[in-house]
Amino acid sequence: MPTNRFITQQAGGLAALVQAGLALAALVVAFGLIGPDALTDSARLSALAATNPAPLFIQDGLKLASAAAAAILVVAVFHHTRAIAPDLMRWAAALGLLACLCLLANACLSLYAVAHIAGFAPGPAGLGGQLQGPIGMLGLAAIVINGLWYLLVSGSAVRTNTLPRRLSYFGLVLGALSLLPPLSILVLLLSVAWLVGLGRWLLSSRPACDLPAQG
Repeated sequence: MPTNRFITQQAGGLAALVQAGLALAALVVAFGLIGPDALTDSARLSALAATNPAPLFIQDGLKLASAAAAAILVVAVFHHTRAIAPDLMRWAAALGLLACLCLLANACLSLYAVAHIAGFAPGPAGLGGQLQGPIGMLGLAAIVINGLWYLLVSGSAVRTNTLPRRLSYFGLVLGALSLLPPLSILVLLLSVAWLVGLGRWLLSSRPACDLPAQG
């Protein structure tokens, strides 16, 4: 079991660093290739999908990879903290995985919508544009639910010292900001630093020993 814990923790550390890299790449694609105008205007976004869909395909590919890395991280954090607060961490893991599913669904729907608008996928006329609403809702849900995961994990860590103190308080700030949708870009940017810190700590620290459960 100690070996399994070590492997899980190392996988989580690597996943956190990969997720940080993917978040940086997503920011570069969003502002460097797609542009803020298209990000805030559905008509311009549809026009971009019709004339130059490559940046949008790249963005959705990054989302798919991020969802996979996030799921690994959620499982690793759960295994690291479940002995301290098993019930709370089960809820946290459930929320974390739900956020991953929302991001996965967002990326898959977006890929289809972009492909449809670009003429690569079949479907009724106008369907790609009609999917923008559900795509946006899934993206919003992923951010908010992930924020709840930040809050549960970091709040428990503050109480039980399962993570470094500064990392825990930083996670609480990220969780609170995630509940404010207009700040999603700021959350993505700040999450890079949190993920790098968490990843380095998971890779360098020893696996948590089984401790008495606190409920």
